[in-house]
Amino acid sequence: MTRMRDINDDEIRVIGGDGEGGGKKRIALWVCLAIGIVVAGIAVWKLYHRTRGEAMIPMPADIVVRAVAGDVWLDNTDAILPSATVVRDTLVDGIHLQIYTPYNATPELHVGQLSSKDTDIVLATMAADYRRDNGKIVGAFVLAGEPLSWGLSKKGYCAIIDGRVTLGMADNSPLFEQATEQGGYFFRQYPSVVNGVAMENRPENVAFRRALCNLNGKLCVIGCSDRVLMNDFSQTLAHLGVRDAVFLVGATADGWYRDVEGKLCPMANSSAKDAEYINYIVFRK
Repeated sequence: MTRMRDINDDEIRVIGGDGEGGGKKRIALWVCLAIGIVVAGIAVWKLYHRTRGEAMIPMPADIVVRAVAGDVWLDNTDAILPSATVVRDTLVDGIHLQIYTPYNATPELHVGQLSSKDTDIVLATMAADYRRDNGKIVGAFVLAGEPLSWGLSKKGYCAIIDGRVTLGMADNSPLFEQATEQGGYFFRQYPSVVNGVAMENRPENVAFRRALCNLNGKLCVIGCSDRVLMNDFSQTLAHLGVRDAVFLVGATADGWYRDVEGKLCPMANSSAKDAEYINYIVFRK
């Protein structure tokens, strides 16, 4: 009687089969084993790459917005429209917004009283804040190449050079010097949106807000008819699709525009028009 030798750990033996039938069973077993190994390998590969891919997706807390000079210059020209402001209303996050887009007009800054009777003005709205104690402009400000004030209390900025506008956020922007050298304009304000990400600011009062924005490649002024927090307004602008934005003087700040029919339409009416350093961003025909 022949003794069956022990089965090694790495050996497979089919019990109870012999001859042709046993051979078929052994082949079927090997095929099943091979398929199992392939399936297991694919599962491991997918798990590895899925985990790796998830690790590469930045979470909101990991998003870092670098403070860089603006790289998008905006120029609202449209051959179909006259020199006018187009207005549309929308509702985002439960906040009522008014979007004012000036077309075929040259932007500039203005300091001092400004008359709404000037028919060349397509849109005008107050720009930089000024101090209540001495009336001076808050933050860096350049008027037609002449620096009127300095300061970095607000990181957002608007630069106007050669009739084009860019918005951004930076501690020190070379556009201040460029505006000075090339007869341009520059002012600082609180940043609202940078590269599509809403910025946080400390003021915690609720008020009517207004911001200068890059929306769909066009420069526009967006205001709200609801009293909201600054940070909530910035989130709303980001959800609307604004790429970059800086705050303007809000609340009941002075401002007006002319529609496509040439009609004068007030945005708000401030009682501070006689302030020495009241200033506006103005779009002229």
